[in-house]
Amino acid sequence: MTTFGFATVLDEDGGDGTVLSVMAGDRVLPLHDLVSEEERSATPVPDTFDALLDRWDAWVDTVLRALRTYPPDDAGRPWRAASEVTFLPPTACRPTVYCAGANYRDHVAEMGAVPPDPATARPFHFLVPGAALSGHRGESPRPPGMRRLDWEAELAAVIGRRADSVSMEEALDYVAGYTVANDLSCRDDEALSAPPFGIHWLLQKGWRGLKPLGPAVVPASLVPTPHDLPIRLSVNGEVRQNSNTNQMIFSLAEQISALSKLAPLHPGDLLLSGTPAGTAAAHQGRYLEPGDEVVVEVVGVGRLETRVTGG
Repeated sequence: MTTFGFATVLDEDGGDGTVLSVMAGDRVLPLHDLVSEEERSATPVPDTFDALLDRWDAWVDTVLRALRTYPPDDAGRPWRAASEVTFLPPTACRPTVYCAGANYRDHVAEMGAVPPDPATARPFHFLVPGAALSGHRGESPRPPGMRRLDWEAELAAVIGRRADSVSMEEALDYVAGYTVANDLSCRDDEALSAPPFGIHWLLQKGWRGLKPLGPAVVPASLVPTPHDLPIRLSVNGEVRQNSNTNQMIFSLAEQISALSKLAPLHPGDLLLSGTPAGTAAAHQGRYLEPGDEVVVEVVGVGRLETRVTGG
């Protein structure tokens, strides 16, 4: 089965608009250009990720059929190299972004802590604004006054339909697809100690550009299991994190179920599911500097590249 993802790219031919596209391998093509004229006549082609979610399964099937006729190496469609397009965050325009904290056994161990018992504890999550998202090969500015910018490789799940108080057994049925994320975080004392409340989560993680995401959303049906995927991160070519999503303490199903019982999850909402061992704060103490190139890879989902800029 062909693996592909839905990406949102800048319309470089017509101003500053966006183009909903299909990414297969290292090639990109607008969704409108991939499907046949007959299919375009029968059903309007969505032009945003939000609209795509309304008929997600049908469009996944349509793209799979089209890719059998016009694969990325076929001259019958104007495929472009991924290096030639500008990627934006691939998901909904204004998602709620939920982030899991301390959710990998190897990460908790390197912090010298005891992992919570999933049978008796509940997963820990915090929110960041959608405005913090940035796209593949984009720039993430180190926030002004901050000097300890850390990395966190993560698998992100994209909610496909409204999930309200769903069970753990059915939770993954509400996932449209998966993408790659980097939960960049400021570890400066100003963010970690904010009397009288403790950690200032927004100041630590909510700055613009500190949540790179992408390059594309791979349909969940093309990811056999999200709980056994190699995940790694490198800085300037040096591997800093190298683990597997099987290290999660609370599975994605457990997280989605727990969150949906607090408040309904909506189409396009994002769940960043935690990071493995190897962060700068917990282990290496070498923080990101302007000019650093950070790459996060989740096998079967994608490769996300980010450049840290000055600040």
